[in-house]
Amino acid sequence: MRHVAFVRNIMIGREGLTRQVLLGFFAHHGATDPVSYISTGNVGFSCHPGRLRGVVAGVEESIAGVLGRGEPLYVRTLPRLAEIAALEPFAGPLGEVAAERVVTFTLDPVELSVELPFTSERGDVAILRADQREIYSVSILVGGRTRAPGGIIERLVGERVTTRSWNTVQRVVAKEAARLRGD
Repeated sequence: MRHVAFVRNIMIGREGLTRQVLLGFFAHHGATDPVSYISTGNVGFSCHPGRLRGVVAGVEESIAGVLGRGEPLYVRTLPRLAEIAALEPFAGPLGEVAAERVVTFTLDPVELSVELPFTSERGDVAILRADQREIYSVSILVGGRTRAPGGIIERLVGERVTTRSWNTVQRVVAKEAARLRGD
């Protein structure tokens, strides 16, 4: 089964975590055919579903050994990620004024205690949709500035999350699909 891991809070090439090192961690812990996309810690890889937890735990431990801090992996199957990329969660007036459209990944199923759409006090973040383990939100330009939604979402869900640009998710899915077709 093909998976995509989004590593929280890293940039490839910083703090000794090069692309080669990160891909080596995946291979060492039992993943096959690991491929890194973009510099924010997005890795496509294959492994048997029964081995996924071991691969994730091993890679997280190896990353912590290099960085000196733990950073979780938010893993989705390629079919689930393709479902996400096919959605249109940004339709409507708030999506139309967005400076940036993003998807936030959680480890646990999403349970928000606010009614959606939810807009921050300043009006610079709007959460539009939440389903399964993903939250779709936008950053809105207010007073010449925007704000990333991660901190607000972490407070609402009570756990650490990782956020990616909607374009990044679509690009990773397209590149993984092209790889599987042999393009």
